[in-house]
Amino acid sequence: MSTTRRTEKTVEIHEFYVIRTASGSLPALCAECSTVDAIMVAPEQAAAVAHVPVRMIYRWIESGVIHYKEGPNGSLIVCVKSLVATANEDRGA
Repeated sequence: MSTTRRTEKTVEIHEFYVIRTASGSLPALCAECSTVDAIMVAPEQAAAVAHVPVRMIYRWIESGVIHYKEGPNGSLIVCVKSLVATANEDRGA
């Protein structure tokens, strides 16, 4: 009679993003996400976080796959939480 041993390992990955603003004000929160950690950033910052070109951010905005908000002057801000989820899906993770 032989015994078989099985070992399971679980790996958790936590990502933290540090986004600094010149004004020092707190970033806006995404109204569409239900969590309080969904901050909104400029498309240029979003591209740096997702490691994609800024044009890809605008494509995702136009197709509606990431959350965004347009200001009265036409400026855009993007939800980091939906951005990371979309970038991970795009990479096949």
